[in-house]
Amino acid sequence: MSSIAFFDFDETLYKKDSLVEFTKFYKGKSAFYKGIIALLPILLLFKLQLITNEKAKKMFILYFYKNEDYDLFKNKGREFALNKIPKNLNKSIFNELAKHKINNHSVYVVTASFAEWIEPWCEKHNIKIISTKLEIINNQVTGGLSSKNCYGKEKVIRILEKIDLTNFEKIYVYGSGKGDCEMLTLKK
Repeated sequence: MSSIAFFDFDETLYKKDSLVEFTKFYKGKSAFYKGIIALLPILLLFKLQLITNEKAKKMFILYFYKNEDYDLFKNKGREFALNKIPKNLNKSIFNELAKHKINNHSVYVVTASFAEWIEPWCEKHNIKIISTKLEIINNQVTGGLSSKNCYGKEKVIRILEKIDLTNFEKIYVYGSGKGDCEMLTLKK
């Protein structure tokens, strides 16, 4: 019987919001909180549901990462993935992931966050990843996205683009946020 398991990352497999935690790690707490104050109007509009998750994320990325050297960004992402992620894993969800691996199920992390700070951890555990993609031009982060934000229905779209789910008799889905609702419907 072939099985596949999909895990949301932020606030499911990882206890926190990795975009926030990575930004604190990359920029330092002082610069992070200064940026949050500058972005307060955008964050408020998002909380009031007057702008989308994708729009708020783009503004966040633009503010914190526009014109960053991509090699530095990737290296810091790798450092975060291998040193910080293990300290904040949800152990019960990680144990579920480990059971799927032991049973030779296909395992994917499906996340709105960026692969640069999650993929090195996934590679270490032999897990595939589907994520939002950053726009990179001339080895610099532009502050834009080169894919849609992998959130909500976009998670399902991206899964179906990559995987023929009819090949699996059992589909497991783990997600705890409102951006996971559509992905949770894939369970069988």
